[in-house]
Amino acid sequence: MHQERQEKAISAYVKLLEKKAVDKEAIDTRTKFIEKLVVLLDDCFDREGYSRALQSMLKIEDHVDRQHQLNYAREFYPFWIGDIKAIARISESYGVDLSSTKFKSLPSSLAWPEIDALNQESLSPQENILIRDYSINLQKQSLKEEDLQAKVKLAKVILLRLRDIPIKNNVAYRMAVDVTLPLFNLEEIKQRFLEAIREFFYIWIEKVDPNYAAQH
Repeated sequence: MHQERQEKAISAYVKLLEKKAVDKEAIDTRTKFIEKLVVLLDDCFDREGYSRALQSMLKIEDHVDRQHQLNYAREFYPFWIGDIKAIARISESYGVDLSSTKFKSLPSSLAWPEIDALNQESLSPQENILIRDYSINLQKQSLKEEDLQAKVKLAKVILLRLRDIPIKNNVAYRMAVDVTLPLFNLEEIKQRFLEAIREFFYIWIEKVDPNYAAQH
């Protein structure tokens, strides 16, 4: 039954991609990755198990662009858990043209000098609350102070990106991440950013889109 469920999830995911006119090569690339991922999902039944399997997959497939892998896994997750509402939301927003979305502009290259400069910008009361809550969560991880502050600064970068976006939801967040990630000029900073924005997402979405948070 578990294998049948996995096959149905992959089939539904592929049908969505085909419906959205994703080209065959791109579908094949996604399908190959997902088929390998589901092998690691045999004994998994929740988000934590899915996350553990994905992390194992990222280590195995380290020659593939990690951001693409994360996107594939994020797209597939609602199909894997059978979340009809989430699948409907993906269907409505899939293929949104990033060029038509006016994110706050950032420097063309991001390293610590530029990141530090961005962090000098004042935050709104709501943004400050989000950063405060994230800092509290990080303190529970017993991180070194410099590592904690680095994650907070990277969370502020994504907040600035999202500042001028009228619609605040999980799709906008993903789009903001996708257009920001290429600006980091060092792989180490890029990986820190990915880790920080994954953690920060759950704090952010709970405030801006409670319905999404309640369903997940």
